[in-house]
Amino acid sequence: MTATSPKAVFLHTGYRTAGTWLWSCFRRLDGVVAFYEPLHEMLASIDPAMLASSTADSWRSGHPDLDAPYFDEFAELLEPGARGIPGYDVRFALDMFEQGVPAQSDQLAAYVNDLIDVAKQRGGVPVFKFCRSLGRLPWFRATFPDAVHIAVAKNPISQWQSCWNLFAKHRNAHFVADPFAVLTMTQHEPITRWVLDALQIELPALPPGTNETLEACLDFFKQYVQHTAPATCYRAFLAHWLLASRHAATHAHALFDCDLAAWSPAYVQAAERWMVELSGLAPSFSDVRSEGKSARDCGFDAQEGVQIHIQALNLARALVRDDCAHTDTLALWTNKLAQATQVLVFGAEANLPQEQTPPHRASRVVDVALVDGVGLEDVLIGELAATRAALAKANRRLADVDNSLVWRLTKRARQLLRRGSSHAM
Repeated sequence: MTATSPKAVFLHTGYRTAGTWLWSCFRRLDGVVAFYEPLHEMLASIDPAMLASSTADSWRSGHPDLDAPYFDEFAELLEPGARGIPGYDVRFALDMFEQGVPAQSDQLAAYVNDLIDVAKQRGGVPVFKFCRSLGRLPWFRATFPDAVHIAVAKNPISQWQSCWNLFAKHRNAHFVADPFAVLTMTQHEPITRWVLDALQIELPALPPGTNETLEACLDFFKQYVQHTAPATCYRAFLAHWLLASRHAATHAHALFDCDLAAWSPAYVQAAERWMVELSGLAPSFSDVRSEGKSARDCGFDAQEGVQIHIQALNLARALVRDDCAHTDTLALWTNKLAQATQVLVFGAEANLPQEQTPPHRASRVVDVALVDGVGLEDVLIGELAATRAALAKANRRLADVDNSLVWRLTKRARQLLRRGSSHAM
């Protein structure tokens, strides 16, 4: 079905998913007003100088070249002598993971509707790049039913490697600390508590008043992660990833798979077609960048990472069994965890096209030749079956390691090391 007129587009992305690149493809179109991260906490205090200096070149962003600052579309909304965007509340920045109506829902709806009106007054179609909305996706879909909601997907280890690289090499702790802060401020929710327990995440006690605002909580965890084991930080990142993506497969009109886009021209061409059909807008995705074959560190070894992925997959199945997640969500989680395991074990090239997949590897997501062809559902079923088999084999190997003499003899030392890391603060 072809859209009769362009519709507002809501891009629901996670950190370091290539969501900024995807948004920039829409921003280049005539007749589009593209708002960048309308829920960003910076909008509570932004002024003209901050806005002008917030560019892709002002930090080691890895983002594509942009013709204007990130928040340029907000510039006309700033009132003389005042700071902050009218209607914005810093509490909007905290994502929530329950399926009900989020806090400040009336104010949030009014704020987003005001931005939609601004775009229309400028004669453009609004395109929003959100980075704190995935947990609230059911509410966004219900509140803005006339918009097209696109969830952006990427495997968690590739996301994490980007976050970890910024921290380890450039001391930017934001993306490593943020999952801890969000989990801490939402730990009263049963689903969050369940995920924390299943992934063996112990949140530290915060100083009085620290958890009253996301900003204060985030400041605490930027210091906390300086002395916390990378694998512990990844557990928190993965917990946040699971919770945030719980509704992506069921409440978005479509998923844009940035893993596939990075190596499959067929997928990119197909995505351009269905984007036109859904939204009436025709962005080009031809400048998508490949992940390449360069190895990126994740801070811990593959064996420990695989063990964490197996725990996450077991948790995912339990959430579905207890009707806390849909089977379509399990398919997405399983698919992306399989990809993450491949990247962890075999490197970034694991997701590049291969003439023949070695039998000892987990199956890739979808063969390039079948992305735009027939039999896609059968291929996906085969992919998931291969994923389960590969992870089961990895689980057996880990069990062999756990039962080895050396592993048993060093168990006490590892426990002491982990305990020391968690209490370093």
